[in-house]
Formats: sequence, C-alpha cells, structure tokens
Amino acid sequence: MESISDSPTARKLSEFANGQLNNFISSVEDLTKALKDVESPEIERVRAKVKLALVAARSAVSDTASQLRSQAQQVGTRTDRFVHNNPWPVIGIAAVVGLAVGMLASRRS
Repeated sequence: MESISDSPTARKLSEFANGQLNNFISSVEDLTKALKDVESPEIERVRAKVKLALVAARSAVSDTASQLRSQAQQVGTRTDRFVHNNPWPVIGIAAVVGLAVGMLASRRS
C-alpha cells in the first residue's frame, strides 16, 4: 500500500519546496561570494552571520522535512486503520459527501 509521503502529489510538492529553498540558499551564497572582494569590517561581520544562518537554515529544513514525513506517515497509518476498522460508516460518510457535492454541482449548472 502506498503511503502519503510516497504519493506523486506529496513527492512533487516536496521537490518544488526543496527546489525553491535550494534556489534561495544558492542565491544567498552567490551574494556572499560576490561580496568577498569588499574589504570592510561591517561586510565581514554580515558575511559571517549569513554563513551561520545558511548552516542553520539547511539543518532546520532537513529536520522539518523529516518531521513532516513522519507526521504524514502517522496520519496515513491512523486513517488506514480507521477505514479498515469502520468500513460501513466511512462508506456512508462518503456517500453523503458525494450526494452533497452532486447537489451543489447541479445547482450551479
């Protein structure tokens, strides 16, 4: 059975977020490299702070991604267990939701 974190949508969302974050980090690194020739104590302090912030950001992103993946797997497991333990109530709820959506869709047409 496919878990939530293995679904194509979750994978695409994760790849997009990682790509955007990596682009941002790369841009900040490029900026700090461009400023390396500037000799100023203030620029040197800012460069040191940015390097520390980049290390912290990478670590935080890694930790957050791991936590989100773990939470998504837990939610998927609980949902799967609930559906297997209560199939008829779930079917009833799905039918009612489907009926409501159908009624709303027919009114808009």
